[in-house]
Amino acid sequence: MPEKIKIVVNEDRCYLCGGCAGVCPTLAIEVHSSGWEFLQDKCISCRICINACPVGALSAEPLEVKA
Repeated sequence: MPEKIKIVVNEDRCYLCGGCAGVCPTLAIEVHSSGWEFLQDKCISCRICINACPVGALSAEPLEVKA
């Protein structure tokens, strides 16, 4: 099982194209005209969205699991 991650967006690079949301198999990313929303509870840490971003605006950080 992959390490659980959270997706981080570099808002200076992201132009809300929706490419990340379009490839997410669990619909954990929503892109609206007003911004970007990541739904952590739906993420399966596959990193497909990171690879799909045409401008490299997404990255991953380890998700700190609360004990």
